[in-house]
Amino acid sequence: MNPLEGRRADLRALLEAETSRLGQAAAHLRWSLARCESLGPGPWPPDLLERLESMASRFARLSDLLTQRVMRLADELELEAPGSLLDRIRRAEKRGWAQSDGQLVRVRELRNLIAHEYEDEDLPALYAEVQRLAPTLLHAVDRALDWARQVN
Repeated sequence: MNPLEGRRADLRALLEAETSRLGQAAAHLRWSLARCESLGPGPWPPDLLERLESMASRFARLSDLLTQRVMRLADELELEAPGSLLDRIRRAEKRGWAQSDGQLVRVRELRNLIAHEYEDEDLPALYAEVQRLAPTLLHAVDRALDWARQVN
């Protein structure tokens, strides 16, 4: 096997591992969403707050896996030049992973709010936004997983 074939084989193996992690993370988010579906507006007791925090954390983790790991691998496998996150999102939209209306940008912005806890004073709105954007993220993940199965 020449070095180029070896590199592509390594990338495909890495893609298989990362998409496995992506699928598991998506299942965890779906489970959290189901557990939080019937919760009303706050304030919440600690046990319910823990559910909501878990849901938001899983949303952020799934977003990271998709944008930072799988999108980068897709670009590398398709011989795309590395670029910014916005470049990766635009290429994912072209692959059909999401609509071209900035949905994945909004997912990433929400991920940043969760990760940096800028919205401490308005947690009900943050959790509502996670629930609103989760279907967009999960759809993109499902499309990415379909793409990866075709590549491997």
